Amino acid sequence: MASATARLSPRKRKRETKPTAVPVAVPEPPGPDGPDLISQLPDSILHSILSLLPIKDAVRTGVLSSRWSPLWKAAPLRLDNSSFDPNPQLPPPYWSWVAIFRIFDSHRGPIESLSLTLFTPSEMDRFVESAVQRGIRRLNLVASYRKAAYDYELPAFLLLCNSLHHLSLRGCTFPQALLPSIFPNLRELRLSHVRLPTDLLSKCGSLQTLYLTSSRGESETPIHISSQSLRKLVFDSYSKQPTELIIRDAPNLESLMIGQETTMLCKLTILNAPKLQLLGFLNANSSALQLGATLIERHEEPSIIFPPTFRVTKTPCHMSMLSSVKTLAIEVEGYFEKTIPHLLRCFPYLENLDILKYEGNCDKCYLTKGMWEEQGSLCFLDHLKTVTVKGFSGDQCDVELLSYLVVHGKVLRKIILLCSKHISKKFVETKKRQFCIEMRASSDLVLVFFRDTKRSIHFSLWNDMIL
Repeated sequence: MASATARLSPRKRKRETKPTAVPVAVPEPPGPDGPDLISQLPDSILHSILSLLPIKDAVRTGVLSSRWSPLWKAAPLRLDNSSFDPNPQLPPPYWSWVAIFRIFDSHRGPIESLSLTLFTPSEMDRFVESAVQRGIRRLNLVASYRKAAYDYELPAFLLLCNSLHHLSLRGCTFPQALLPSIFPNLRELRLSHVRLPTDLLSKCGSLQTLYLTSSRGESETPIHISSQSLRKLVFDSYSKQPTELIIRDAPNLESLMIGQETTMLCKLTILNAPKLQLLGFLNANSSALQLGATLIERHEEPSIIFPPTFRVTKTPCHMSMLSSVKTLAIEVEGYFEKTIPHLLRCFPYLENLDILKYEGNCDKCYLTKGMWEEQGSLCFLDHLKTVTVKGFSGDQCDVELLSYLVVHGKVLRKIILLCSKHISKKFVETKKRQFCIEMRASSDLVLVFFRDTKRSIHFSLWNDMIL
């Protein structure tokens, strides 16, 4: 064998040892707009992109190529039946039901968010149960709107849903007997026109944010807030009926927002909220306010000639003052400013003060003349840094208050005055002189005048947080 190989010609031996050529894949030529880089992304990223698109656009991506065809069916679904275009061939309630049924039938992936408006209880149960089985995270149920209403009671499988993080309810009802623990992982709850069970919050161990709009306690009782986990509470009502809100035990509550139109008719009681940092609006003419151990009650109703009188008493309470509050918004109306010193004494470490002042009753402002200087130096003046006055007119009420803050505010840095009228240079110089700006206690103090052209009655800070 070896000799036979040796007798081979050099030409043949060279041909025998030539390496075999390896085939190389030739890339497809790019399209007119370049290579399709998006389709090369992992499925998880494409699913996230599709979940952010409107439902119609997400479905249409299935015709792009075989790569995109199955993606939408497995992407997280975000569905809102109120955004559907009506079908003229079907009656109004029916076409919406058909659209959701077809989407649920073709889509087999998880459901990120679902919003259902004005379905019958049986239809609502059917879609909600399917959403719970697919790991729903955000759910919005509207059982009543204007004159249309359905009596929808939340089913047990929803109360025990582990995946639900955000829940919004309008016109729904809770079962009379709640389980010992419900909504195990719920972080945010929004209730509108809902009767709030007394023990609801204590059974939601993970709840951090609560929005209450035109909602009341059971059988017209006050709304009691007792929650170990709650951090933010927004309370607003469009009803003309008086309401009562009692913060009984909220050791981790940091923010309490009360709607500007609600605060006048709301009787507020704060008994235990040791971490509360942001509070407002408080109305200086409210029927009753209990802030810690201080109870401020309106003793007589106002008349055309005489302002209302108030009675300030001390009550037994775990919290003597709200020492944790750093930002406060109050609402005043002309001569009712007499109650402001009693309010501010409850917040000894206040840093930011926002004042919403109504235009009117300013002819009664002489009643407050000299009132502020009689208060001496209040504790909060050692910490107050910014003051905002919305509805500033420059009347005697404004001059009395602001000159007091200028002279006694030791670390005051900025006073912002929002005026609805034209601001002239002469007006600014006159007000600075009246505020005793040359006698300011803080050398860093700056006065800023703005014309409030929008004439909004809401502060931007509160406007973003109120429903």
